Amino acid sequence: MVKVKKLVDFDLEQLDEVKDEEILGVQKVSRNDIAIIGMSLKFPMADDVYAFWQNIVDGVDCIRETPRHRLLDIKDYMNYLNRDINAEDFEEAAYLDKIDEFDYSYFQISPKEARLMDINQRLFLETAIGAIEDSGYGGEKLMGSRTGVYVGFGVESEYKGLIEDVAPELISMSVSGNLSPLIASRISYIMNLKGPSMLVNTACSSSLVALHTACQSIIDGECDMAIAGGTQTYVLPIRKAKIGIEAPNNRAKTFDYDADGTGGGEGVAAVVLKILSRAIKDGDNIYAIIKGSAVNNDGRSNGITAPNAIAQEDVILRAWEKARINPETITYIEAHGTGTKLGDPIEIDGLSRAFRRFTDKKQFCGIGSVKTNIGHLDNSAGIAGVIKAVLMLKNRKIPPTLNFNRPNSQISFEKSPLYVCDELQDWETDGFPRRCGVSSFGLSGTNCHIVLEEYSRNSVRKEDNKGNYYVFSVSSKSKASLMDMIKAYNTFLKKKEEVNLGDLCFTANTGRGHYNYRLAIIFKDRNDLVNILKYIEKNSFENIEF
Repeated sequence: MVKVKKLVDFDLEQLDEVKDEEILGVQKVSRNDIAIIGMSLKFPMADDVYAFWQNIVDGVDCIRETPRHRLLDIKDYMNYLNRDINAEDFEEAAYLDKIDEFDYSYFQISPKEARLMDINQRLFLETAIGAIEDSGYGGEKLMGSRTGVYVGFGVESEYKGLIEDVAPELISMSVSGNLSPLIASRISYIMNLKGPSMLVNTACSSSLVALHTACQSIIDGECDMAIAGGTQTYVLPIRKAKIGIEAPNNRAKTFDYDADGTGGGEGVAAVVLKILSRAIKDGDNIYAIIKGSAVNNDGRSNGITAPNAIAQEDVILRAWEKARINPETITYIEAHGTGTKLGDPIEIDGLSRAFRRFTDKKQFCGIGSVKTNIGHLDNSAGIAGVIKAVLMLKNRKIPPTLNFNRPNSQISFEKSPLYVCDELQDWETDGFPRRCGVSSFGLSGTNCHIVLEEYSRNSVRKEDNKGNYYVFSVSSKSKASLMDMIKAYNTFLKKKEEVNLGDLCFTANTGRGHYNYRLAIIFKDRNDLVNILKYIEKNSFENIEF
């Protein structure tokens, strides 16, 4: 593999041997490879990874008006303060449907304490637990383990301001619920996790830097597993000031001739990480592999918030060096892609500079940005790009980038290694594993790039029950949440016809805690399970006793 000490001295001739090895299609496992083994999210118009992927594949524009029930809550608050509010105070954005619900009893938190907790703390707590359960390590499996928590979050709690306005006598009681670092520490406290717990704030690149930091902590032995992600909400979605990157119609037209800024969005997401070799040994479900990542800063540029193409080139090269892969095998880039006249050409310039160190090939690498679907999620932007890229690797498809009609006049795509993916396409390669990069560049000047690779099992394990029955069980702390789980499994089975039933039952039976409301189903095949779950969902547990 290519070993580089000075990035400016890359030797193109050294890549021939690497290229030949990788075309063999044999997936190599490096000791520093990190596996993504669990994911959970709440994104605009999507409460799970399956809905999110479907929105991306279908090219859904998630920018919209403020949801009606949230608007009513805001109006009630403003009326309480005797403040006027006008329709023009609200802008379209990629809003979450609900931010006011929280299953406090699940976490053994009193209703009063929960009422005083910042919305971001509540949402990330639920999402992190969802990712843990998705990884198969729910219940008490991680209790006391050296699991780290790394969260991208960048502002002081807006929710505290609401408490000061409505119930100032409760301010002292609300401190722990609105102290930003506790967004990460609350999870460690509840689950007795012994790994590092921290908040990462680098503005727009916060969650990708949090993911990078988590990977480094695992590699350095500071923790055995990690939870990484980010959270971003607008408690009061009323824009008070603009910073110059906002599109007039609140939609990012990334890399397009008419690019004029980006739109806002909300979202919270978390992934669970583990050393790949250990994840394979433990039989974990592996979504994708993190091959390498890097972080740097712009240093001096045209302005403290202005991007720097040379710095972006450098961070990409360093991520490739750590990943130890041939850059010609990277066939997609999930771009930062804010859709600004200044930022887009600089991003393409930085990528092109990096690729040209290794190849003269033109337009072999696709590029796109999820910001055209869900807006700029600020602290959560990077993790949103990662989850999109992971789902692309898993499904072997490249979805369309929206709002692209003709190229930005400042970008010569025909002369670059890149092309904009503006329609759904199958993701084909020449025999090497599918690989992609994800970029996130902060307004702070802190840049991060990560290299992802698909995970392919050597063989697909076949069902081996030989006509025997399976046992499938789910458990929750309330009938309502149990019903939500049934709906989620119905959605999962609808999307994943090839699922191994033995693996599904093992994870469902052992990957969660055992709570007051429990359901066990004995079934013989996939159709049997699907029909039983559909019946339960349709009848909402009527005639079923607990």
